Amino acid sequence: MKRTLDVMVVPVGREPELKTLESDENGSFLKALQGCVGGLIEPLPWLFGDAPAGYCNEEGALGATFLDANRAVYADKAMEDAGFLSQLDFRTPVREGDLYAIVFGDMVFTGFDPDTGGSRDISPEECERVRERFGGAESIDSGASELLFLARSGRPRR
Repeated sequence: MKRTLDVMVVPVGREPELKTLESDENGSFLKALQGCVGGLIEPLPWLFGDAPAGYCNEEGALGATFLDANRAVYADKAMEDAGFLSQLDFRTPVREGDLYAIVFGDMVFTGFDPDTGGSRDISPEECERVRERFGGAESIDSGASELLFLARSGRPRR
């Protein structure tokens, strides 16, 4: 039986957008989620935890080309307090506002049901969190501009 799942997609170079996915014949959304990111999915638990759950292409957390640079992710206070290490060198603890990582390729966000361990429709509040963090011209250009700065200077801005 086919089901649907509302998700937020954060495409390279565009505003986040709400999308409805259809399950496969077994009721799974895995292929549809993979379709959103163009390949095997990798979780992005450091973005929002599970509220919403985020995914990118498994290569998206490692890097690709300049044209695939999607969004820069800057450390927040919770990441600083937890002792997160920069994904740029894996040695330096991040401070709030530091560049943590650049995500390459499209991202997709779903709601997460802790009781079942499965995906659920993304809530309006979760959609707003995605829009606040990844909407607007500055965010849309952040991945490419941070990558260009790194290529020119050999170091993050801060």
